[in-house]
Amino acid sequence: MARLQHWVTKHWTPQNAAVSEGAVDWTVSFTELPGAAVVRTGGVFNVADHRRMVADIVGRQEWRPGYPILFDHRQLDFGGAGLADMRRAREIHLAHEADIGTARSAILMKSAADYGLGRQFQLLTADSTSAELRIFDNEPAAREWLFAPKASQPK
Repeated sequence: MARLQHWVTKHWTPQNAAVSEGAVDWTVSFTELPGAAVVRTGGVFNVADHRRMVADIVGRQEWRPGYPILFDHRQLDFGGAGLADMRRAREIHLAHEADIGTARSAILMKSAADYGLGRQFQLLTADSTSAELRIFDNEPAAREWLFAPKASQPK
């Protein structure tokens, strides 16, 4: 606990605040990538922390519905997650639909298995949200898609 307090005292800013609750840790930055938010996660995925993370992001003063966002989940362990978890994550996304808006979300995954879970989430949300989600295993491609004109991108 003392290390976390030291880190928060030394590094915390409203634009780049780290949150560590339960098994998922996340940082949110509105300055790392101009024109988009960047969320970097670590720890072990669970639905309760996912719910807290989404509420934290859309509750920030800097957040605006429709703001592009890059989720870097390459340090997050999805080992115990499955389709039921992705369905619950979809429900969380739907509960915040008005706050998320037409945001484009590029989601980075580290392995083929994690990529597959991400694709499940993408397919589950595809016809029920106004946001565009796409899963990537390559950060430059994710960043490029995040800012590409929407008309030129198939869903």
